[in-house]
Amino acid sequence: MGSVKRWVASAWVEWVRQAPSAALAVGLGGLIVLSRVALQGVLGATSPFILAWPAAMIAAFVGGFWPAIVVSVLGLLVGQWALQAGGVPPLGPGGAAIFMAFGFVFAAAGGMRKRGLKRAAADAERLNDMQRRLAGVARLNAMGEIAATLAHELNQPLTAIASYAGAAQRLVEREPGHPANVGDLLDKVTGQAARANEIIGRIRGYVTKTELSLSPQSLAEMFEEALAIATAGAGRKVAVRRAFDPSADRVLADRVQAQQVMVNLIRNAVEAMAGAPRCELTIGGRVGPAGFVEACVSDTGPGLPPELAERLFEPFVTGKSDGMGIGLSVSRSIVEAHGGAIRAETAPGGGAAFRFTLKRAP
Repeated sequence: MGSVKRWVASAWVEWVRQAPSAALAVGLGGLIVLSRVALQGVLGATSPFILAWPAAMIAAFVGGFWPAIVVSVLGLLVGQWALQAGGVPPLGPGGAAIFMAFGFVFAAAGGMRKRGLKRAAADAERLNDMQRRLAGVARLNAMGEIAATLAHELNQPLTAIASYAGAAQRLVEREPGHPANVGDLLDKVTGQAARANEIIGRIRGYVTKTELSLSPQSLAEMFEEALAIATAGAGRKVAVRRAFDPSADRVLADRVQAQQVMVNLIRNAVEAMAGAPRCELTIGGRVGPAGFVEACVSDTGPGLPPELAERLFEPFVTGKSDGMGIGLSVSRSIVEAHGGAIRAETAPGGGAAFRFTLKRAP
């Protein structure tokens, strides 16, 4: 019963949403059909259905299936009236059926167009929603990576402070001639340094912990969606080659997080090929090590910078003049949180190839 109510509510909402275009379609088509009545004195029984076909086509184009059917029925009625008013017998059942068959063809074409437009709008909305979610995940991941790096860097001087303060405290204890309050102050320094160290440790543990929602996913489908996002607005047309092994398509992954890795790699590849004579991107997947699937993104750009090849996945390391050096570091964190690994190498035909592994779905 609940499902029926939901269906009725959904149908009502859809009808209300489409009512304006349907009313406009019936209005336009009906106006064109009824104008044949005004021409009766000139045409008589000649061409009684001359305006019915364009009216049905316009109604189908504007409103879809049902408005075209309504206008076709109205066109049939007006045509029958025109025949009778001109002293000619109206169409019989066979002729009327043939007329309505053509009207049905127009209506079906209009309905297909409406459904196509609806699917395109839904796809565009889904893509925009995915872009918003991926942008949010990218910001959170970048913030987490920066915070984790800062926590790691700050942890060392805090440890040194605690060590020096402890040593000074021991010296004071060996030489009791020093003022007693020095020992108290050093106790406070040691305590505060230890407390700061603990706080930094908790922050680092929080930001590096990745909450994943793992489920079986199609590697090819995730790549296609990531490709649409990463290449949107690209200034240059990119030729895409797909090399997916159907037997290695199902992976166990957090869809949004995994697609963040794909978007990062594809976007980097497209940017790297901006000035290359050949712009060809390859995405694919194949059977990897035992229990894993290996995904790949390769390009035909200038390749890996030799001075950065060994440090590409470290935070704040980048070969771009305006880059932050966070994307690849975040990608490594996400892949490792999935239990996989990521690496970069020179592509066989020149350019760079990035490969990462994800667990195969059972």
